[in-house]
Order: sequence, then structure tokens, then C-alpha cells
Amino acid sequence: MSMINIFIEIHLKLKQYKMQFIFFFLFWFGGFLFFLITESGESLGAIILYSLTIRNPKNAGDIANFYSLLWPILFEVIFLGFIMGELMEKYNPVVTSRILARHQRNHSVIIGFRHLSERIIDFCIQNKENFCVIEDNQELVEDLINASYPVVVGDETESSNLLDANLKRAKEVFINVDDVRIAIICTEKIRKMNPECPIYVRAFGDHVQEYLRQPPLNAFSFSTSKWAMDRIDKWTKNSKGNAIVIGRDSLTHRIAHHISSQPDREVFLFDDEHDGIEFIVNEKLHIINEFARFLSDIRPHVDFEGVT
Repeated sequence: MSMINIFIEIHLKLKQYKMQFIFFFLFWFGGFLFFLITESGESLGAIILYSLTIRNPKNAGDIANFYSLLWPILFEVIFLGFIMGELMEKYNPVVTSRILARHQRNHSVIIGFRHLSERIIDFCIQNKENFCVIEDNQELVEDLINASYPVVVGDETESSNLLDANLKRAKEVFINVDDVRIAIICTEKIRKMNPECPIYVRAFGDHVQEYLRQPPLNAFSFSTSKWAMDRIDKWTKNSKGNAIVIGRDSLTHRIAHHISSQPDREVFLFDDEHDGIEFIVNEKLHIINEFARFLSDIRPHVDFEGVT
């Protein structure tokens, strides 16, 4: 990590302890004034030593003794506690990434780490644009965390996680999750936090997109799957013969269903994670609950002579 990042982290952590350090200073200053008044015959150096409890007045009263009792406790809890917390946080980059996210300004917020999210993040890094990522699965964003980029690990629908991404000061938001329910909840909460910033939501389904576009959400809803399907429709138009489709995601299911709805065509879908798809299955669509890695995995189920 560069020296600049180290100084930034120290500055951010000091901000986290701001109220504790203010109380710590005021307590010391009160003790300094007390000894300055009660021990007026002593030198300024002696007064400072009394206020730090390094030295005690000869005829200390109850208040002085009480101060001498509390000062070491506050010193240990606040000052040493801050230092130890800093040392431990060196081994907890997840906390550091969350702190960095809280202090982003005029930044792009990417919710969900998918292929499109990676492209947006790459663009931000290459163009030195501020960004922050919110992702529930820590493994997906491990590289970003280790590189000291702003990342909030946690449930995207939790208001505390949205606040940690400082959405109130975001310039734009990209919601790129597979679950429509999460996308809608995030959009509704974000719009309450920030009524102005553009919200781009990846969502399939005309009724969902229509809801997201309406006030007060006013989100720009789009579907990468729909864009892809427009291309696939052109590729497969007027095609003949059977097709093999391999994959687990919703786009794969749409491709399989689309081709199977064409006349005189059969589709063999290899998906080892799902027993069915989110579309009405017809007799021309055959779902094989296996994942095909080699031709030998396909041959027992498909006659290659009819596959085009």
C-alpha cells in the first residue's frame, strides 16, 4: 500500500474517533485548569506533569485524587484503544474498505458484483473515477478489498450498508443483481436517500421495468439479457435443426426456450443446478441435469447428426 493510502486511512480512522478524542482533550484541559488554579505557585511544567498524572501535588485533595484515578483509565481506553484498534485493523481490510466507502464523494455506487459490474469498475479505475461497491459475497470482491478499494460487504437491502456507501452524495448508482426483489428494494431505499442521482437498474420483465421507471423512483431500467436476445433472435432466425445449450444462468434458459419455440427445432439444455426454468417448458425443450464439460458428457443424451 502506498504512503498516501496509509495517511488517508489514518485520517479516516481519526475521524471515527473524533468524539472520543474531543472528550479526552476536554477532560485533560479541565484537569490542567484545575491544577493551574489550585497549584498557582508551581511552574507551568509542573502543572502539565500534574495534569498528565506523571507527578502528584504534595497536598492533593479529593478532586485531584479522583482526577488521577480517571485519567489513566481514559488514556488506556481511548488513546491506547485507538492504537490497538489501528494495529488490529491492519489485519481486517474489510473494515478499512468500509471506512473508505463512507468517505466517498461524487462517486459511482455499484450494487452487486456481476460481469457488467466488473466492466463499470474497470472503467472507473482506468479513468480515476471515484466508486464504491456493495456486495453480499465477500469472496467475489476479495481482490478489490485487498487492493484497498472502497467496498461494503453485506446485504444490499440493509439501510446501514447503503448509508456506509454514502449514497446521499453519490452521483450515480448501478444496480446489477439477479434478484428482482432486491433490485426493487434497493431502488426504493436509494431514492429516499438521494432524490436526484440517476439510478440504472438491470431488470428483465416489462412490468418490472415499467414500475422502476415511474415516479418517484424514476430509474433507468434495462435488460442486458434482452439486448443479447435481440442479437440471438437475428442469429437463429430461419435456422433449422436441433441445438445444444450449456449453462446455468437465466440468459441460458431464455436462449433454450427461445430456440425451442421455433418450428421443427429441439433444444437440449445442460444445467446441473436447476430442475426447471422460469418459462413454460414445451416438449421440444429437454432439460438434462448434468453439466457438459466434454463431448463424452453430451453423447449419451444427444444425437449429433441432428444438431446444427
